[in-house]
Amino acid sequence: MNLSILPLLVLLALSPACPACARAPLHTTAPPRKGIQPNVASEQGQSPVERRLTPHTPAASPSVPGQEDIQAAMPVEELDPSHYPATRAAKVAEHFINTRYGSPFAWFGSSGVKKAGLEDMGVLGTKYHIEFTLKEMTRNQDMGLCSAEVLFHRADERKPPQVQCTCSGAFQVNTSAEEEDLYQRLRNATSLLSGSDIPNSVGHIDPEMAPFWHLGGVASSFIMLRESNESTLLNMAHIDNFTQMETKDAQLMFQYDILLHDMVSQEILKWKLLLSWSPDGGVKVLEAEWDPKCRSCERAHLTVTTGIAAEQEMKAKITNAE
Repeated sequence: MNLSILPLLVLLALSPACPACARAPLHTTAPPRKGIQPNVASEQGQSPVERRLTPHTPAASPSVPGQEDIQAAMPVEELDPSHYPATRAAKVAEHFINTRYGSPFAWFGSSGVKKAGLEDMGVLGTKYHIEFTLKEMTRNQDMGLCSAEVLFHRADERKPPQVQCTCSGAFQVNTSAEEEDLYQRLRNATSLLSGSDIPNSVGHIDPEMAPFWHLGGVASSFIMLRESNESTLLNMAHIDNFTQMETKDAQLMFQYDILLHDMVSQEILKWKLLLSWSPDGGVKVLEAEWDPKCRSCERAHLTVTTGIAAEQEMKAKITNAE
C-alpha cells in the first residue's frame, strides 16, 4: 500500500449521548453532507493498497453563516502539546486516518504532538489546531508530520467532531503482498477463523492473531471517531472475541466484541461490531451496537493497559529484528 496522506475532510455522524443512534447500523461509505466536498484525488478504480496519495493544500473549511466574522475575531490560544486537550485532538485525527487507510497490516497512530492551539469559535464550538507526528504501528515506522484542525461542537448540540487533516512527506507503506496472502488463506480455509482474549492477561498477542488485533483497532477507530468529544480520550483496550462469518461476497466478514477505554473517565465501553475487509475494498464497519450491560468491563479495568503493553512488545521485537 503506497501512501502519502492527502488533506482529509469529514463530517461524522453519531452522538455518544444518543443510545438509539449507538444501536443503529453504521454506514461508513455515506457521501459527505451537502455543500462539503473532501479535498481528495479521484480514487475510482484503484485499490486501497495500490493508490498513491500526494500532499495537497488543505481545503477551505465549509462555509457557515457568520463563521468568517467569528474566525477573524477569535485569536488562537497556545496549548501545552503534552496535555490532554492537544492529545485528544490528535487522537481524533488519528482515528480518521485509520478509517481511510487502515488495514490488518497498516494501523496508524500519533507518536507525539509538536504544537497545539485552541480557537474559540463561539456558537460553533471549539477548534483545535495541532501538529503531530504519525507512525505506522505494525512496523513502528515514522510517517512524517501532520497538521489538523479538529472542531468540537458545543456539548448541547450533540454533534460529532469535524476533522480536516493534512500530512506532508511522500512516505510509502506497501502491504499488498501481506494482505493478499492473508485474504487468500482465509478465503480458501476449510473452517472459519475465530479468536478471543486479545491480548491475554499478561499483554501477549500471538503473532498469528496480530493482523486481527490491528483489524479490530482500525474498525474501532470508526466508533471512536464518532464517539469523541471534548470530554473523552478513547483507545481500544481489548478484543473479547472475534469470529469470521460465512459469506459468498468478495469482502470477508467478521463479528467483533471489543472493549474501548476512555482515559479521561476511566470507563470501559463494550461494542459489538460487524465488519468486512478485503485488499480491494478495505475495512468497512457495517453495524455497531453498544452493550450497556458489559459483564467483562469490570474485569477489564484491571487489565486495561495490556493493549498498550502488547503493542510495546511488538514494537520492541520489530526494532530488535532491524
